[in-house]
Amino acid sequence: MMKKLVSTLCVLGIAAAAQAGVQSQLRQGGKLYNEKKYGSALNAYNEILRDNPDNQRALFNAGNAYYRLQEYTQAEESYKQAADVPGDYGQSAMYNLGNAYYRAGDKQKAIESYQAAIMQNPQDKEAIHNLQLIMQEQQQNNNDNKNNQNNQNDQSDNQDQQNQDGKGRAPQQDEQSQPKNSEMSQGDADRVMSMAKEQDYNRGAASRAMDQNVDKDW
Repeated sequence: MMKKLVSTLCVLGIAAAAQAGVQSQLRQGGKLYNEKKYGSALNAYNEILRDNPDNQRALFNAGNAYYRLQEYTQAEESYKQAADVPGDYGQSAMYNLGNAYYRAGDKQKAIESYQAAIMQNPQDKEAIHNLQLIMQEQQQNNNDNKNNQNNQNDQSDNQDQQNQDGKGRAPQQDEQSQPKNSEMSQGDADRVMSMAKEQDYNRGAASRAMDQNVDKDW
């Protein structure tokens, strides 16, 4: 009985020491991150993840470091893994995933990530704000494309008329592909817009106060 008790105490002691080591590494990574030494911070987080691949905080912070290094594909992977692990950082990881997708140029996935973040926390003003901005941007792009298409049609009509009058030959017009609209339903869009109005959110830049999270800069 005494041997079993001693063995149990040894295991618990080893686990406690390991956990203390992880916390120390997290603090060190945070210190380096705050000093804008993002590569060194990333090394600290990856060292944790080698032995603890499901450590949500290390995954989340590694995503932040990748983001600051403009390595958006790696940031996306870290945020997705952090979002899949139960814990306090899941919703923020989903929000930051939207930022990474946006920076990488994948606006549709950015929209989906912001939507998921809002579904997890309907009071997330930053996610609502970013979702509004990207949807407005898409709407503006759609309007611009429609105007361009109308202008091209008008030019084509004029050129066809010139052909009939024997005044020249109209060049062939290449069809322009239209951007894909957001898959967000009208009901969801209306609900998000209502949330934003109710929150009376200031459209200035903001940052999220959780650990070393990615500051919003757009």
